[in-house]
Amino acid sequence: MLKTFLNDELPLALVWLIFGLIAGLVYSLEILGLDGSQTLFSPERARSLHISLMLYGFFPLLLSLLPFALFEKEGVLSVNAIAHLRRYFVVWNLFLLFMSMALLFGNMRGLPFYDFPYQLNFLLAFSGLFYLLALIDALRHYEKRPLWVNVSLITVVSAPIVLVILMNPQYGQVEQTLVGPHGDNTLGMSFALLPLYYLLVKLVSKEPFAPRWHILWIVPLSGYIISLYIRNFIHPLTYNEEWFFQYLTLLYLPLLWRWWHDGALKFEYNPYLFFSIIAFVFVDIEGNILFIPQIRELIHRNDLVVGHAHIAMGIAVAFMALTIVHRSLPALMTRTFATLWTTLIALMALSLSVAGMVETGWIHTDAQLFFGGRSLFGFLLILIVFQVLWHRIKPQHITLIEGYHWIGFLSDTGGGLILLLAGGWIFPVMGWHFSGTYEYVIFAFMIGTGIVHWTGLHGDAERLAALSATIRSLVASVFAALYMAGALDTIAVLVAFYDGVYAMIYWLYVRGRE
Repeated sequence: MLKTFLNDELPLALVWLIFGLIAGLVYSLEILGLDGSQTLFSPERARSLHISLMLYGFFPLLLSLLPFALFEKEGVLSVNAIAHLRRYFVVWNLFLLFMSMALLFGNMRGLPFYDFPYQLNFLLAFSGLFYLLALIDALRHYEKRPLWVNVSLITVVSAPIVLVILMNPQYGQVEQTLVGPHGDNTLGMSFALLPLYYLLVKLVSKEPFAPRWHILWIVPLSGYIISLYIRNFIHPLTYNEEWFFQYLTLLYLPLLWRWWHDGALKFEYNPYLFFSIIAFVFVDIEGNILFIPQIRELIHRNDLVVGHAHIAMGIAVAFMALTIVHRSLPALMTRTFATLWTTLIALMALSLSVAGMVETGWIHTDAQLFFGGRSLFGFLLILIVFQVLWHRIKPQHITLIEGYHWIGFLSDTGGGLILLLAGGWIFPVMGWHFSGTYEYVIFAFMIGTGIVHWTGLHGDAERLAALSATIRSLVASVFAALYMAGALDTIAVLVAFYDGVYAMIYWLYVRGRE
Protein backbone atom coordinates (compact mmCIF):
# COMPACT_ATOMS: atom_id res chain seq x y z
CA MET A 1 0.00 0.00 0.00
CA LEU A 2 2.71 2.47 0.95
CA LYS A 3 4.56 1.74 -2.30
CA THR A 4 1.48 2.74 -4.32
CA PHE A 5 0.96 5.82 -2.16
CA LEU A 6 4.58 6.91 -2.59
CA ASN A 7 4.47 6.27 -6.30
CA ASP A 8 1.39 8.51 -6.61
CA GLU A 9 2.67 11.35 -4.41
CA LEU A 10 6.28 11.41 -5.54
CA PRO A 11 5.93 13.55 -8.71
CA LEU A 12 4.53 16.58 -6.87
CA ALA A 13 7.03 16.13 -4.05
CA LEU A 14 9.86 16.10 -6.61
CA VAL A 15 8.45 19.30 -8.14
CA TRP A 16 8.84 21.04 -4.78
CA LEU A 17 12.38 19.72 -4.54
CA ILE A 18 13.26 20.98 -8.03
CA PHE A 19 11.63 24.36 -7.30
CA GLY A 20 13.70 24.72 -4.14
CA LEU A 21 16.90 23.74 -5.94
CA ILE A 22 16.18 26.21 -8.76
CA ALA A 23 15.73 28.98 -6.17
CA GLY A 24 19.13 28.06 -4.74
CA LEU A 25 20.67 28.08 -8.22
CA VAL A 26 19.22 31.52 -8.98
CA TYR A 27 20.60 32.86 -5.69
CA SER A 28 24.05 31.46 -6.51
CA LEU A 29 23.94 33.10 -9.95
CA GLU A 30 22.92 36.39 -8.34
CA ILE A 31 26.05 36.21 -6.21
CA LEU A 32 27.94 35.95 -9.52
CA GLY A 33 26.23 39.11 -10.79
CA LEU A 34 22.88 38.05 -12.24
CA ASP A 35 20.34 40.85 -11.78
CA GLY A 36 17.07 39.40 -10.46
CA SER A 37 15.57 42.68 -9.30
CA GLN A 38 12.98 42.72 -12.11
CA THR A 39 11.74 39.23 -11.27
CA LEU A 40 10.22 37.57 -8.22
CA PHE A 41 13.61 35.96 -7.66
CA SER A 42 15.36 38.84 -5.95
CA PRO A 43 18.37 37.61 -3.89
CA GLU A 44 16.54 37.81 -0.56
CA ARG A 45 13.45 36.02 -1.89
CA ALA A 46 15.44 33.36 -3.75
CA ARG A 47 17.54 32.54 -0.69
CA SER A 48 14.50 32.45 1.60
CA LEU A 49 12.53 30.24 -0.79
CA HIS A 50 15.46 27.87 -1.24
CA ILE A 51 15.96 27.40 2.49
CA SER A 52 12.25 27.14 3.27
CA LEU A 53 11.53 24.52 0.61
CA MET A 54 14.51 22.46 1.74
CA LEU A 55 13.29 22.59 5.33
CA TYR A 56 9.57 22.11 4.68
CA GLY A 57 9.27 20.55 1.22
CA PHE A 58 10.29 17.20 -0.24
CA PHE A 59 12.44 15.82 2.56
CA PRO A 60 10.38 16.44 5.72
CA LEU A 61 7.19 15.50 3.88
CA LEU A 62 8.53 12.09 2.89
CA LEU A 63 10.36 11.62 6.17
CA SER A 64 7.02 11.92 7.97
CA LEU A 65 6.07 8.59 6.37
CA LEU A 66 8.64 6.77 8.52
CA PRO A 67 6.20 5.49 11.20
CA PHE A 68 3.86 4.23 8.50
CA ALA A 69 6.66 2.38 6.74
CA LEU A 70 7.21 0.60 10.06
CA PHE A 71 3.47 -0.02 10.44
CA GLU A 72 3.48 -1.67 7.03
CA LYS A 73 6.49 -3.77 8.01
CA GLU A 74 4.63 -4.92 11.13
CA GLY A 75 1.39 -5.56 9.22
CA VAL A 76 -0.84 -2.92 10.84
CA LEU A 77 -1.15 -0.37 8.03
CA SER A 78 -4.70 -0.13 6.66
CA VAL A 79 -6.36 1.41 3.62
CA ASN A 80 -8.11 3.89 5.91
CA ALA A 81 -4.77 5.11 7.28
CA ILE A 82 -3.52 5.65 3.73
CA ALA A 83 -6.66 7.70 2.99
CA HIS A 84 -5.86 9.98 5.95
CA LEU A 85 -2.26 10.26 4.75
CA ARG A 86 -3.49 11.44 1.36
CA ARG A 87 -5.45 14.23 3.09
CA TYR A 88 -2.38 15.07 5.14
CA PHE A 89 -0.33 15.40 1.96
CA VAL A 90 -3.02 17.59 0.35
CA VAL A 91 -2.96 20.12 3.21
CA TRP A 92 0.85 20.08 3.46
CA ASN A 93 1.13 20.71 -0.29
CA LEU A 94 -1.30 23.61 0.07
CA PHE A 95 0.94 24.97 2.82
CA LEU A 96 3.96 24.72 0.50
CA LEU A 97 2.04 26.55 -2.24
CA PHE A 98 0.95 29.39 0.06
CA MET A 99 4.42 29.57 1.62
CA SER A 100 6.15 29.73 -1.76
CA MET A 101 3.87 32.46 -3.06
CA ALA A 102 4.22 34.48 0.14
CA LEU A 103 8.01 34.38 -0.08
CA LEU A 104 8.10 35.09 -3.82
CA PHE A 105 5.98 38.20 -3.32
CA GLY A 106 8.20 39.44 -0.50
CA ASN A 107 6.19 38.48 2.59
CA MET A 108 9.18 37.50 4.74
CA ARG A 109 9.96 37.74 8.46
CA GLY A 110 13.71 38.18 8.14
CA LEU A 111 14.48 34.92 9.95
CA PRO A 112 17.23 32.56 8.81
CA PHE A 113 15.20 29.34 8.79
CA TYR A 114 11.49 30.10 9.35
CA ASP A 115 10.99 33.06 7.08
CA PHE A 116 7.40 32.55 5.93
CA PRO A 117 4.45 34.37 7.57
CA TYR A 118 3.69 33.07 11.05
CA GLN A 119 0.00 32.50 10.25
CA LEU A 120 0.89 29.70 7.85
CA ASN A 121 2.03 27.61 10.81
CA PHE A 122 -1.65 27.05 11.59
CA LEU A 123 -2.16 25.49 8.15
CA LEU A 124 0.85 23.30 8.78
CA ALA A 125 -0.58 22.31 12.16
CA PHE A 126 -3.95 21.53 10.53
CA SER A 127 -2.26 18.98 8.27
CA GLY A 128 -1.11 17.27 11.45
CA LEU A 129 -4.74 16.48 12.30
CA PHE A 130 -4.98 14.04 9.38
CA TYR A 131 -1.56 12.65 10.23
CA LEU A 132 -2.83 11.98 13.75
CA LEU A 133 -5.96 10.25 12.39
CA ALA A 134 -3.78 8.02 10.22
CA LEU A 135 -1.58 7.23 13.20
CA ILE A 136 -4.54 6.39 15.45
CA ASP A 137 -5.99 4.11 12.78
CA ALA A 138 -2.74 2.13 12.69
CA LEU A 139 -2.53 2.01 16.49
CA ARG A 140 -5.91 0.29 16.74
CA HIS A 141 -4.39 -2.83 15.22
CA TYR A 142 -1.88 -3.33 18.04
CA GLU A 143 -2.84 -5.47 21.02
CA LYS A 144 0.09 -4.02 22.94
CA ARG A 145 1.71 -0.90 21.54
CA PRO A 146 5.54 -0.85 21.36
CA LEU A 147 7.42 2.00 23.01
CA TRP A 148 8.34 3.61 19.69
CA VAL A 149 4.65 3.78 18.77
CA ASN A 150 3.74 5.56 22.01
CA VAL A 151 6.61 8.01 21.51
CA SER A 152 5.40 8.71 17.95
CA LEU A 153 1.87 9.36 19.22
CA ILE A 154 3.05 11.79 21.90
CA THR A 155 5.23 13.58 19.33
CA VAL A 156 2.40 13.98 16.82
CA VAL A 157 -0.03 15.27 19.44
CA SER A 158 2.44 17.78 20.87
CA ALA A 159 4.11 18.89 17.61
CA PRO A 160 1.38 21.33 16.40
CA ILE A 161 1.27 23.02 19.81
CA VAL A 162 5.05 23.24 20.04
CA LEU A 163 5.19 24.52 16.45
CA VAL A 164 2.79 27.38 17.07
CA ILE A 165 4.56 28.37 20.30
CA LEU A 166 8.16 28.16 19.07
CA MET A 167 7.41 30.10 15.89
CA ASN A 168 5.52 32.90 17.65
CA PRO A 169 7.11 36.27 16.79
CA GLN A 170 6.84 37.60 20.37
CA TYR A 171 7.91 34.77 22.63
CA GLY A 172 9.04 31.90 20.41
CA GLN A 173 12.35 30.11 20.95
CA VAL A 174 13.27 30.79 17.33
CA GLU A 175 13.30 34.54 17.93
CA GLN A 176 15.50 34.15 21.01
CA THR A 177 18.29 32.23 19.26
CA LEU A 178 18.90 34.44 16.22
CA VAL A 179 21.99 36.08 17.69
CA GLY A 180 25.01 34.17 18.91
CA PRO A 181 26.30 30.67 18.23
CA HIS A 182 23.26 29.00 19.91
CA GLY A 183 25.05 25.75 20.64
CA ASP A 184 22.14 24.62 22.80
CA ASN A 185 19.82 24.94 19.80
CA THR A 186 22.23 22.80 17.77
CA LEU A 187 22.15 20.22 20.53
CA GLY A 188 18.35 20.12 20.44
CA MET A 189 18.12 19.93 16.65
CA SER A 190 20.71 17.16 16.56
CA PHE A 191 18.87 15.20 19.23
CA ALA A 192 15.65 15.45 17.21
CA LEU A 193 17.33 13.34 14.51
CA LEU A 194 18.25 10.47 16.84
CA PRO A 195 14.74 8.96 17.15
CA LEU A 196 14.52 9.12 13.36
CA TYR A 197 17.79 7.23 12.98
CA TYR A 198 16.57 4.66 15.49
CA LEU A 199 13.34 4.13 13.52
CA LEU A 200 15.22 3.99 10.22
CA VAL A 201 17.58 1.31 11.52
CA LYS A 202 14.57 -0.57 12.83
CA LEU A 203 12.88 -0.21 9.43
CA VAL A 204 15.70 -1.46 7.21
CA SER A 205 17.17 -4.03 9.58
CA LYS A 206 16.34 -7.59 8.55
CA GLU A 207 16.87 -8.81 12.10
CA PRO A 208 15.19 -7.76 15.38
CA PHE A 209 16.81 -4.53 16.49
CA ALA A 210 17.15 -3.60 20.17
CA PRO A 211 19.01 -0.32 20.82
CA ARG A 212 21.73 -0.14 23.45
CA TRP A 213 24.00 2.44 25.13
CA HIS A 214 21.06 4.68 26.12
CA ILE A 215 23.28 6.88 28.30
CA LEU A 216 24.70 8.41 25.12
CA TRP A 217 21.37 10.08 24.31
CA ILE A 218 20.14 10.61 27.88
CA VAL A 219 23.04 12.91 28.77
CA PRO A 220 22.62 15.24 25.72
CA LEU A 221 18.85 15.36 26.23
CA SER A 222 19.32 16.33 29.86
CA GLY A 223 21.81 18.98 28.76
CA TYR A 224 19.33 20.43 26.29
CA ILE A 225 16.59 20.68 28.92
CA ILE A 226 18.98 22.40 31.30
CA SER A 227 20.08 24.83 28.57
CA LEU A 228 16.47 25.80 27.84
CA TYR A 229 15.83 26.45 31.52
CA ILE A 230 18.96 28.61 31.87
CA ARG A 231 18.28 30.58 28.67
CA ASN A 232 14.61 31.27 29.38
CA PHE A 233 14.51 31.66 33.16
CA ILE A 234 17.98 32.58 34.50
CA HIS A 235 20.19 34.42 32.00
CA PRO A 236 21.30 34.41 28.35
CA LEU A 237 23.78 31.64 27.82
CA THR A 238 27.45 32.61 27.84
CA TYR A 239 29.74 31.51 25.02
CA ASN A 240 31.37 28.88 27.23
CA GLU A 241 27.97 27.51 28.27
CA GLU A 242 26.90 27.26 24.65
CA TRP A 243 30.21 25.59 23.83
CA PHE A 244 29.65 22.99 26.55
CA PHE A 245 26.17 22.11 25.31
CA GLN A 246 27.41 21.99 21.71
CA TYR A 247 30.10 19.44 22.59
CA LEU A 248 27.53 17.08 24.09
CA THR A 249 26.55 16.25 20.49
CA LEU A 250 29.76 14.21 20.18
CA LEU A 251 28.11 11.53 22.30
CA TYR A 252 25.79 10.76 19.38
CA LEU A 253 28.64 9.41 17.25
CA PRO A 254 29.43 6.17 19.11
CA LEU A 255 25.69 5.67 19.59
CA LEU A 256 25.05 5.67 15.84
CA TRP A 257 27.98 3.31 15.32
CA ARG A 258 26.47 0.93 17.86
CA TRP A 259 23.04 1.04 16.22
CA TRP A 260 24.47 0.41 12.73
CA HIS A 261 26.25 -2.73 13.90
CA ASP A 262 23.37 -3.95 16.06
CA GLY A 263 21.08 -3.62 13.05
CA ALA A 264 23.53 -5.68 10.93
CA LEU A 265 23.29 -3.07 8.17
CA LYS A 266 25.48 -2.96 5.06
CA PHE A 267 26.22 -0.24 2.54
CA GLU A 268 25.23 -2.27 -0.52
CA TYR A 269 21.69 -2.73 0.84
CA ASN A 270 21.31 0.58 2.70
CA PRO A 271 23.30 3.22 0.76
CA TYR A 272 21.04 6.14 1.65
CA LEU A 273 21.09 5.48 5.38
CA PHE A 274 24.85 4.92 5.25
CA PHE A 275 25.50 8.27 3.52
CA SER A 276 23.08 9.98 5.92
CA ILE A 277 24.93 8.75 9.02
CA ILE A 278 28.35 9.57 7.54
CA ALA A 279 27.13 13.11 6.76
CA PHE A 280 25.73 13.48 10.29
CA VAL A 281 29.07 12.39 11.76
CA PHE A 282 30.98 14.80 9.50
CA VAL A 283 28.71 17.73 10.35
CA ASP A 284 28.86 16.96 14.08
CA ILE A 285 32.66 16.94 14.12
CA GLU A 286 32.94 19.95 11.78
CA GLY A 287 30.41 21.94 13.78
CA ASN A 288 32.31 21.38 17.00
CA ILE A 289 35.55 22.45 15.34
CA LEU A 290 33.89 25.62 14.04
CA PHE A 291 32.80 26.36 17.61
CA ILE A 292 36.42 26.96 18.67
CA PRO A 293 36.48 30.78 19.14
CA GLN A 294 39.66 31.42 17.15
CA ILE A 295 38.41 29.44 14.15
CA ARG A 296 34.86 30.73 14.38
CA GLU A 297 36.08 34.33 14.44
CA LEU A 298 37.85 33.84 11.13
CA ILE A 299 35.39 31.64 9.24
CA HIS A 300 31.97 32.61 10.52
CA ARG A 301 32.29 36.35 10.21
CA ASN A 302 30.40 36.12 6.91
CA ASP A 303 27.39 34.21 5.61
CA LEU A 304 29.18 32.45 2.80
CA VAL A 305 30.75 29.44 4.56
CA VAL A 306 27.63 27.31 4.39
CA GLY A 307 29.08 23.91 3.53
CA HIS A 308 28.16 22.84 7.06
CA ALA A 309 24.45 23.49 6.48
CA HIS A 310 24.46 21.96 2.97
CA ILE A 311 25.96 18.70 4.21
CA ALA A 312 23.57 18.57 7.19
CA MET A 313 20.37 19.20 5.27
CA GLY A 314 21.44 18.15 1.78
CA ILE A 315 22.72 14.71 2.76
CA ALA A 316 22.08 13.81 6.42
CA VAL A 317 18.40 14.80 6.58
CA ALA A 318 17.72 14.37 2.86
CA PHE A 319 18.92 10.78 2.82
CA MET A 320 16.81 9.94 5.85
CA ALA A 321 13.77 10.59 3.67
CA LEU A 322 15.28 8.86 0.66
CA THR A 323 15.96 5.76 2.77
CA ILE A 324 12.17 5.31 2.97
CA VAL A 325 11.71 5.89 -0.76
CA HIS A 326 14.61 3.54 -1.58
CA ARG A 327 13.02 0.76 0.46
CA SER A 328 9.68 1.09 -1.37
CA LEU A 329 10.92 2.13 -4.83
CA PRO A 330 14.48 0.81 -5.21
CA ALA A 331 14.34 0.94 -9.03
CA LEU A 332 13.72 4.71 -8.83
CA MET A 333 16.08 5.66 -6.00
CA THR A 334 19.19 3.77 -7.05
CA ARG A 335 22.61 3.54 -5.44
CA THR A 336 24.01 5.49 -8.42
CA PHE A 337 21.65 8.38 -7.67
CA ALA A 338 22.75 8.35 -4.02
CA THR A 339 26.41 8.46 -5.00
CA LEU A 340 25.93 11.25 -7.56
CA TRP A 341 23.82 13.31 -5.13
CA THR A 342 26.41 12.93 -2.35
CA THR A 343 29.29 13.84 -4.66
CA LEU A 344 27.59 16.98 -6.00
CA ILE A 345 26.49 18.22 -2.57
CA ALA A 346 29.98 17.61 -1.19
CA LEU A 347 31.56 19.52 -4.10
CA MET A 348 29.06 22.33 -3.66
CA ALA A 349 29.79 22.56 0.06
CA LEU A 350 33.55 22.47 -0.60
CA SER A 351 33.26 25.26 -3.19
CA LEU A 352 31.31 27.45 -0.79
CA SER A 353 33.68 26.80 2.11
CA VAL A 354 36.75 27.64 0.02
CA ALA A 355 35.02 30.78 -1.27
CA GLY A 356 34.37 31.82 2.32
CA MET A 357 38.00 31.19 3.23
CA VAL A 358 39.04 33.40 0.32
CA GLU A 359 36.86 36.19 1.69
CA THR A 360 38.37 35.82 5.16
CA GLY A 361 41.89 36.08 3.70
CA TRP A 362 42.99 32.49 4.38
CA ILE A 363 43.39 31.79 0.66
CA HIS A 364 44.41 34.34 -1.97
CA THR A 365 42.53 33.68 -5.21
CA ASP A 366 39.29 34.68 -6.93
CA ALA A 367 36.25 33.69 -4.84
CA GLN A 368 33.98 34.06 -7.88
CA LEU A 369 35.58 30.94 -9.35
CA PHE A 370 34.30 28.86 -6.44
CA PHE A 371 30.89 30.54 -6.46
CA GLY A 372 30.72 29.53 -10.11
CA GLY A 373 31.59 25.96 -9.13
CA ARG A 374 28.73 25.99 -6.63
CA SER A 375 26.34 27.07 -9.38
CA LEU A 376 27.61 24.38 -11.76
CA PHE A 377 27.24 21.60 -9.19
CA GLY A 378 23.80 22.88 -8.25
CA PHE A 379 22.73 22.85 -11.90
CA LEU A 380 23.94 19.25 -12.30
CA LEU A 381 22.04 18.32 -9.15
CA ILE A 382 18.83 19.71 -10.64
CA LEU A 383 19.43 17.68 -13.80
CA ILE A 384 19.71 14.37 -11.94
CA VAL A 385 16.54 15.14 -9.97
CA PHE A 386 14.79 15.96 -13.25
CA GLN A 387 15.98 12.59 -14.54
CA VAL A 388 14.37 10.83 -11.56
CA LEU A 389 11.13 12.76 -12.08
CA TRP A 390 11.07 11.95 -15.79
CA HIS A 391 11.77 8.28 -15.09
CA ARG A 392 8.71 8.31 -12.83
CA ILE A 393 6.27 10.14 -15.14
CA LYS A 394 7.45 9.26 -18.66
CA PRO A 395 4.77 7.54 -20.75
CA GLN A 396 5.37 4.15 -22.32
CA HIS A 397 3.27 4.92 -25.39
CA ILE A 398 1.74 8.30 -26.28
CA THR A 399 -1.68 8.30 -27.95
CA LEU A 400 -3.05 11.29 -29.86
CA ILE A 401 -5.10 12.60 -26.93
CA GLU A 402 -2.18 12.06 -24.53
CA GLY A 403 0.12 14.01 -26.85
CA TYR A 404 -2.42 16.84 -26.86
CA HIS A 405 -2.42 16.84 -23.05
CA TRP A 406 1.38 16.63 -22.79
CA ILE A 407 1.91 19.63 -25.08
CA GLY A 408 -0.77 21.61 -23.24
CA PHE A 409 0.69 20.73 -19.86
CA LEU A 410 4.30 21.58 -20.76
CA SER A 411 3.46 24.80 -22.62
CA ASP A 412 0.95 26.26 -20.16
CA THR A 413 2.47 25.10 -16.90
CA GLY A 414 6.04 25.73 -18.02
CA GLY A 415 5.22 29.04 -19.70
CA GLY A 416 3.07 30.15 -16.78
CA LEU A 417 5.85 29.42 -14.28
CA ILE A 418 8.44 31.28 -16.35
CA LEU A 419 6.15 34.31 -16.68
CA LEU A 420 5.17 34.18 -13.01
CA LEU A 421 8.79 34.26 -11.92
CA ALA A 422 10.27 36.52 -14.61
CA GLY A 423 7.35 38.31 -16.28
CA GLY A 424 8.47 41.63 -14.82
CA TRP A 425 11.67 41.31 -16.85
CA ILE A 426 10.29 39.59 -19.99
CA PHE A 427 7.41 42.00 -20.67
CA PRO A 428 9.49 45.21 -20.85
CA VAL A 429 12.12 43.44 -22.98
CA MET A 430 9.37 42.50 -25.46
CA GLY A 431 8.00 46.06 -25.38
CA TRP A 432 4.83 45.20 -23.46
CA HIS A 433 3.39 47.06 -20.49
CA PHE A 434 3.69 45.27 -17.14
CA SER A 435 1.74 46.60 -14.15
CA GLY A 436 2.84 43.85 -11.74
CA THR A 437 -0.71 43.14 -10.53
CA TYR A 438 -3.35 41.43 -12.67
CA GLU A 439 -0.68 39.79 -14.85
CA TYR A 440 0.22 37.44 -12.02
CA VAL A 441 -3.39 36.25 -11.85
CA ILE A 442 -3.26 35.48 -15.58
CA PHE A 443 0.01 33.58 -15.15
CA ALA A 444 -1.53 31.54 -12.34
CA PHE A 445 -4.51 30.83 -14.58
CA MET A 446 -2.13 29.55 -17.28
CA ILE A 447 -0.54 27.17 -14.79
CA GLY A 448 -4.01 26.01 -13.75
CA THR A 449 -4.94 25.25 -17.37
CA GLY A 450 -1.75 23.24 -17.71
CA ILE A 451 -2.65 21.24 -14.62
CA VAL A 452 -6.02 20.42 -16.21
CA HIS A 453 -4.01 18.78 -19.00
CA TRP A 454 -1.87 16.95 -16.44
CA THR A 455 -5.02 15.59 -14.82
CA GLY A 456 -6.21 14.50 -18.26
CA LEU A 457 -3.13 12.32 -18.58
CA HIS A 458 -4.35 10.27 -15.63
CA GLY A 459 -8.03 9.81 -16.44
CA ASP A 460 -11.05 11.25 -18.30
CA ALA A 461 -8.74 12.36 -21.08
CA GLU A 462 -11.51 13.32 -23.53
CA ARG A 463 -13.63 15.17 -20.99
CA LEU A 464 -10.71 17.19 -19.63
CA ALA A 465 -9.43 17.95 -23.11
CA ALA A 466 -12.87 19.32 -23.96
CA LEU A 467 -12.86 21.35 -20.73
CA SER A 468 -9.44 22.84 -21.48
CA ALA A 469 -10.47 23.65 -25.07
CA THR A 470 -13.61 25.39 -23.80
CA ILE A 471 -11.58 27.45 -21.33
CA ARG A 472 -9.08 28.36 -24.03
CA SER A 473 -11.83 29.41 -26.45
CA LEU A 474 -13.38 31.67 -23.83
CA VAL A 475 -10.00 33.19 -22.87
CA ALA A 476 -9.10 33.72 -26.54
CA SER A 477 -12.34 35.57 -27.24
CA VAL A 478 -11.94 37.86 -24.23
CA PHE A 479 -8.31 38.73 -25.01
CA ALA A 480 -9.16 39.38 -28.66
CA ALA A 481 -12.01 41.68 -27.59
CA LEU A 482 -9.76 43.60 -25.16
CA TYR A 483 -7.15 44.06 -27.89
CA MET A 484 -9.66 45.32 -30.42
CA ALA A 485 -11.05 47.69 -27.79
CA GLY A 486 -7.56 49.09 -27.21
CA ALA A 487 -7.46 47.99 -23.57
CA LEU A 488 -4.47 45.61 -24.02
CA ASP A 489 -1.41 45.65 -26.27
CA THR A 490 -0.04 42.96 -28.61
CA ILE A 491 0.39 40.42 -25.83
CA ALA A 492 -3.39 39.99 -25.98
CA VAL A 493 -3.16 39.02 -29.65
CA LEU A 494 -0.57 36.35 -28.88
CA VAL A 495 -2.65 34.89 -26.05
CA ALA A 496 -5.80 34.90 -28.19
CA PHE A 497 -3.99 33.30 -31.14
CA TYR A 498 -2.30 30.55 -29.11
CA ASP A 499 -5.34 29.58 -27.02
CA GLY A 500 -7.71 29.85 -29.98
CA VAL A 501 -5.55 27.70 -32.26
CA TYR A 502 -4.86 25.10 -29.56
CA ALA A 503 -8.57 24.81 -28.77
CA MET A 504 -9.39 24.55 -32.47
CA ILE A 505 -6.89 21.69 -32.87
CA TYR A 506 -8.89 19.72 -30.34
CA TRP A 507 -12.31 20.57 -31.78
CA LEU A 508 -11.34 19.89 -35.39
CA TYR A 509 -8.76 17.13 -35.22
CA VAL A 510 -8.26 15.41 -31.85
CA ARG A 511 -11.80 15.03 -30.53
CA GLY A 512 -13.25 11.56 -30.95
CA ARG A 513 -10.21 10.10 -32.71
CA GLU A 514 -9.60 7.48 -29.99
